[in-house]
Amino acid sequence: MPSWPICAYNRFTFGWDELAGGIALIPALVGAFGLAEVLSTLAHPVERKIVEMRDSVLPRFREIAQYWRTVLRSGLIGVTTGLLPGVGEDAGSWMSYAAAKAASKEKEKFGKGSVDGLMAAETGDMASIPGHMIPTLALGIPGSAPSAVLMAAMIIHGIQPGPMMLIEHPRFVYQMVAMTTLASLTILLFGLFGVRPLLLILKVRRSVLMPIVFLLCTVGAFASASRLFDIYAMLAIGIGAFLLRRRGYEMAPLVLGLVLGHLIDKSLRRGLVLSDGSVVPFFTRPISLVFAVVTIFTILLYVPPFKAAVKRVTGAVGGAVRSLFARRT
Repeated sequence: MPSWPICAYNRFTFGWDELAGGIALIPALVGAFGLAEVLSTLAHPVERKIVEMRDSVLPRFREIAQYWRTVLRSGLIGVTTGLLPGVGEDAGSWMSYAAAKAASKEKEKFGKGSVDGLMAAETGDMASIPGHMIPTLALGIPGSAPSAVLMAAMIIHGIQPGPMMLIEHPRFVYQMVAMTTLASLTILLFGLFGVRPLLLILKVRRSVLMPIVFLLCTVGAFASASRLFDIYAMLAIGIGAFLLRRRGYEMAPLVLGLVLGHLIDKSLRRGLVLSDGSVVPFFTRPISLVFAVVTIFTILLYVPPFKAAVKRVTGAVGGAVRSLFARRT
């Protein structure tokens, strides 16, 4: 995130000239996802034996026809969660899985290789990806870490996502639809024909595979701008991400913060300039008020007493509605 989007002096550099241009996105991504995964793998030295796959990789159309309700329900849930900025693919996958388990007559099979649960999770995950493209292209707000990376690539190539993109680059929207369709077909082909060869990679010993991955992470971080500082940043972020993952924290908010940080900073300062330094318009204007209420409510849901109170209120309201309908029937 650049330290000088509006002001004429460096901020938050802590005396390091290398931080004047901010932390580059590529080293941050390589550290948060690549190096952190290497450290997480090496932290669990027990290697699992890879079982030979003898079943067919082609889907059984009988099962697809049997669980068509699950496919439609999970697709709708995935697209809906994809429309919500910052939610990520995991939300669509887990919500689809929970909905399928609640509606299934074979709940005891979930978690033990249930085809219904597998189809629900994968359909919700894949359906949320096109949904993420809507807020990314129309509002300039990435819905997940991959869409944040895509948004960064678009900005690098001179395409600014947002409402004006439909006017300045109208053909790019149709190109994105074509690329998304082509990507889905490519994933299908790789899934059908790449399963068996990819299983051979899992047979490589970790002591051989992990150093190769670490070397590629180092080269990728350095190649983005040919700066030695980017390697140090990748190492620092990777170690920090590894420690955070061990405590159960997700890495997607970190990536979203790196992408959206400078946009938030510029928008906040512009708003303060327009309001003569007052924060009151952020909570009195209708649209700003709605976003502020939703944000504060979402944060408070992670506070246990507030979450328990919300559950009690929703339970009481739900009980009153059910009793009202019961009386009328």
